[in-house]
Amino acid sequence: MTGLKTKTIFTTHEVSHLLHVNPRSVINWIEQSLLASYRTPGGHRRISRDDLLAFLRKHQIPTPAQLVDEKFNVLIVEDEEDIINIIKTYFERRGEYAMQSATDGISALIEVGRTKPDLLILDILIPGVDGIEVCRTIKNSPTNRTAIIAISGQAEWEKKILQAGADAFMAKPLDLELLHAEAKRLLRVL
Repeated sequence: MTGLKTKTIFTTHEVSHLLHVNPRSVINWIEQSLLASYRTPGGHRRISRDDLLAFLRKHQIPTPAQLVDEKFNVLIVEDEEDIINIIKTYFERRGEYAMQSATDGISALIEVGRTKPDLLILDILIPGVDGIEVCRTIKNSPTNRTAIIAISGQAEWEKKILQAGADAFMAKPLDLELLHAEAKRLLRVL
């Protein structure tokens, strides 16, 4: 299976080989609507790269290195420019992230729709639509593929943001090493 990094469509056998599972497991995931696919006119199943990556992330299955061909898109939603710059610089120095930012809830939702980030680092207390509503809106979307790390200087928001669908919560002031470790865990790269 050469050229996996540029391949956009996979057979069930290719997916089973990549994930080291029986081909029947892949077919079962498709039949249970866990893994999106389509059928060719000849009746063969095909899985898009995006659907495969979303499946892996949703079910916390490590992403095979052969599928990671580009930088992860990360959107920072924070109304304090200093915090944006600190996070952006830290992640960019690691070389595997393309960073964008938004300073309010409306801009965040527009950017999520436009760029479909792999990871959102989301402050809860932002102008306009707050982080909890941003999180809920993103996670309620049937096409959602974005992992969300919520951040706040007020730890009492943790329960509410996790109930809204955030994948993780971190209190400010941020420990950048822990934030990066959590990002890697959520992106599930081997």
